[in-house]
Amino acid sequence: MKKIEAIWLPEVQQNVFRGLMEVMSRPGKSINLAELAGNVMPARALLATLLDAEVTFCDHNGLLDESDWPLLQAKKATVEHANYILCHGDSAVDFEPMLGELSSPEHSATLVLVVENLSEGSSHLTFSGPGVNGEISVKVAGLNRDWLKQREQWISSFPLGVDLLLVDSSRVMAIPRTTKIEVTSWDM
Repeated sequence: MKKIEAIWLPEVQQNVFRGLMEVMSRPGKSINLAELAGNVMPARALLATLLDAEVTFCDHNGLLDESDWPLLQAKKATVEHANYILCHGDSAVDFEPMLGELSSPEHSATLVLVVENLSEGSSHLTFSGPGVNGEISVKVAGLNRDWLKQREQWISSFPLGVDLLLVDSSRVMAIPRTTKIEVTSWDM
């Protein structure tokens, strides 16, 4: 009998979803997905939870195994037409994602960026805005500054824009489009 990997089980996906809602509502906070989903790539756990046959997905940098696609069920799309996009956080931005429309701002992309570390690094960011009590400082390693520059352009016509999910080897952190970011120091 073939054993099913934990990230495909409904109770694990429910726990990952609750954790994701926590970090989306509290920008700058990170949670340990490895504790919720077992010893898997956190980006896979997020995608297993978020994707279904109703959404489009682009694995822009080829981070997933081809064997994951049937289980994810999402329709393959170009990066410009995908609801969800998986990318290396250390590479430069080379595309324009869906930003939504004024009548439907929710028809925008969510970007899942795989970074080196969400608790260490010499890139220091300060978050403020909804869900943040005053300000919160975070450290990130392996995020190309180009993502933050492009994000500023993408969210300049709020409520249009993108939401970012940063994941490292065990943790996830969200940067909703409503979050203001100040770069206090940078290593890349």
